[in-house]
Amino acid sequence: MEHEQIVALIYQRLEADDLEQAVMGCVRLARNARDYINLAIFLRELSTTQEEFSRALYNDISGLKEEAQVLLGDTAQKRWLTTHTLDFSLLPDKPDHNVLRVSAGELDSEIKQLENSISGMVVPPNMHPFDAAAFTDKINTQKASTGLLLKGCQKLKARCHNYASQMEYQLDLQKRNQGFLDIVQNEVNNFFKEQSTDVYVKLQKAAELAASKDLEDAALLLTEVRRALKAAADFFYPPVKGKVICADSQERDLGEEKYLNRLREALAKRVNDSTSKDLLEAELEALGNFLKRLNDLASKGVHASVALAEAKQGLVGLYFFLFNFSQNLWRNKEP
Repeated sequence: MEHEQIVALIYQRLEADDLEQAVMGCVRLARNARDYINLAIFLRELSTTQEEFSRALYNDISGLKEEAQVLLGDTAQKRWLTTHTLDFSLLPDKPDHNVLRVSAGELDSEIKQLENSISGMVVPPNMHPFDAAAFTDKINTQKASTGLLLKGCQKLKARCHNYASQMEYQLDLQKRNQGFLDIVQNEVNNFFKEQSTDVYVKLQKAAELAASKDLEDAALLLTEVRRALKAAADFFYPPVKGKVICADSQERDLGEEKYLNRLREALAKRVNDSTSKDLLEAELEALGNFLKRLNDLASKGVHASVALAEAKQGLVGLYFFLFNFSQNLWRNKEP
C-alpha cells in the first residue's frame, strides 16, 4: 500500500473513532517510511507489556547500533507513560500503581467498563454516613479514572492525526523534489550509456543493490560505488605509469589504483570555470573521505556498522559528482 493511501486510511479510522486501527495505520506508515522513532512509539501503544513491545520492534531495528536501539526503546516508553500514567493510584493501598497497562486496542473497552461500573454504583439508602462517604469517594475515583482515560485517548488520537499530517506534508515535498533526483540519475545514466559502457553497467549494478532491503548488501553497494568511481576515473583520465607532473606542478602517482588522484587531475585540466572547479573538487574530496571511512569499517568485518542508508548516501554523492562533472563537460563541448 502506498504511503498516501495509508495516510488516508489513518484519517478514516480516526473519523470512525477506531483508535486501534488508526494506531496500526501509523505503525504501517512509519515502517514503510523507515521512521524508526515513530514506529517504536506507535508499536509501544499496541503492546501491553515492555517485553511484547521489544519483540515486536526487534526485527525492524536489529540492524541499528545498540545505542540507537536503546534510545528508541527509552523514547517510546516515555511517550507511552505520558498517555498511560494516572494522577492517582487505582489501588488505594498501592500508591505507586498509577500506570494503566492497556494497549491502544483496550482503551475504549476499559473506558466502557468503567462507565458501566459507574452507572451501576448508587449509594444504598440508609447507609451509614461514613460508609456512604467512602462509597461516594470510590465513585468519584472511577469517574476521575474514566476522565483520565478519555484524555489519554484524545492524546493518542491527536498524536495519530499529527503524525499523519506531518507525513502527508513530508511526502508532498519529497514528491516535488523527486523529479530533480530522477533528472540527475537519468542525465548521468544517459551520458555514460553513450560514453562508457563500463561506468554505465557499474552504476546500474549499484542502483540494483541500493533497491535491496538486505543489510548484507550494504558492503556490496559500497564496493560497487567505489568500482563505478574508479571506472569514471578510467574514462575521464586513464591510468599513467610512473610519476606525473600535475597541473599544480606537483609530482603524483596517477596509476591504476590512484583513481582519486586521476579524477583531481581531470578536474584541473578539463574544467575551466574556477567556481565550478572548486565545487567539484569539494564534492570529490567529500565523496573520497566518505568512501574511505565506510571502507575502513567494512574492511574490519563490521558490516553492521556500514548501514545500507550510509552506503546509499555514497551512491547519491557519486551521482551528484558525475552529474556536475558531465554537465560541465557538455557545456564546454567535451566528450
